[in-house]
Amino acid sequence: MVSENKITTFLKLQQTVLDIEDSTKLLEQFLPQVLTELNTVGYPYIFLSAIFTDSAGEVKQTFFIDNKGSQSPVNQDSVFQKGSEWEMKVMYGEAAVVSDVSYFINPSYPQFHEIYSLLVLPIRHIRDLRGVLILASPKDANTVEQEEIEFGEMLTRLVDLAYRLQDTESSLLKITQQVYGMNAKLHQLDKLKDDFVSVTSHELRTPMTAIRSYVWMALHKSDIPLSQKLERYLYRTLVSTERLINLVNDMLNVSRIESGSIEVTPKPFDITALVKDVMEEVKMKAGEKNVHLEVTQKAVPQIFADADKVHEILLNLIGNSLKFAFPGGTIAVGFFTDGKNVEVSVKDNGPGISRDDLGRLFHKFSRLDNSYTAISTSGGTGLGLFISKSLIDLMHGKIWVESEGLNKGATFTFSLPVASKETLQHAEEYEVKAQGEVKKLEPVAI
Repeated sequence: MVSENKITTFLKLQQTVLDIEDSTKLLEQFLPQVLTELNTVGYPYIFLSAIFTDSAGEVKQTFFIDNKGSQSPVNQDSVFQKGSEWEMKVMYGEAAVVSDVSYFINPSYPQFHEIYSLLVLPIRHIRDLRGVLILASPKDANTVEQEEIEFGEMLTRLVDLAYRLQDTESSLLKITQQVYGMNAKLHQLDKLKDDFVSVTSHELRTPMTAIRSYVWMALHKSDIPLSQKLERYLYRTLVSTERLINLVNDMLNVSRIESGSIEVTPKPFDITALVKDVMEEVKMKAGEKNVHLEVTQKAVPQIFADADKVHEILLNLIGNSLKFAFPGGTIAVGFFTDGKNVEVSVKDNGPGISRDDLGRLFHKFSRLDNSYTAISTSGGTGLGLFISKSLIDLMHGKIWVESEGLNKGATFTFSLPVASKETLQHAEEYEVKAQGEVKKLEPVAI
């Protein structure tokens, strides 16, 4: 039975484990305190040694504490020699009192002749052996009392707790350092990606713009008549060139948004007027496809957003509907407000969207249909909706899509905050500052 004063000492040491702030050096600070307290309660141990092993029985970490600052004299090979009587006891979770100290202790140890026995205690966690705690005593082995063994066994629980806390903290620290290292590499790779996209886009766009101009001149300003076959080839070249330029512009916009190079400067403005302006911009394209454009006449409050970014979003959404619209179809833009937000919806009666496609529409390179026919006829990059969602997120808005299924059309809706008194009082919360150099978005092509 452990006496009351030793239980008090145990509780004191337990609190010591919990109070040590630097968990990575917990055992280094805790074990000297254990030896001091043991001496205080009447156990004049000469040294304390804690040896921790891994699951394979290999020594993982050792600690040696005495009052002289000596190097460890413990022969670890002897401590873990298989088959010895005391080793079998320890393996089964029992304490062992060893009298043949010369087998374990180097005789050159300054206090070797003062040691007459060793109390070897297993350090266990549940059923797993974590190592051993060795206490060197000036008493004969046959004078070691049961209370001393029981108290030692209690202390091994604290040593195990300290070891687990230290091991967990060290693992967390290592993982944290790895995460920081990985983040640094990711930032570096991200910058390299942005630089690559920027340089490559510039190198691609410059010659492609020249090619587009020359092809357009050949189609529309040629001094000689063109055969139908040559005219068809030139037209295909022009379409493909414009598609590549659009892809380059979209990739640049994605890169600038993701790198934080885009600035959002919100101001109150009339969204209905902006919609009418955009409809005028796409009017010619809609006429070429025989698609009718409609705008619902409804009074809604001004919104608080970046008009240039909303212009890009509207061009993306209306342009997307135009790409997939059936000849003779209609694209209708409507408005709704609940007083806090204004919703703008772009509705078409085109091919619609399957339920499986709805969930991936706003991801990069997502498409309504991955067939060759859709790609060749629509000419989209699959980035427009991703760019639109990214811009709306920056402006504290939302975007979603609804469709009853294939061949039943689709409705894209986005909402942005009303330019209310409360919103204007917190205008700075809606601003987005660029990280580094401010870059503008490339224009959207319809």
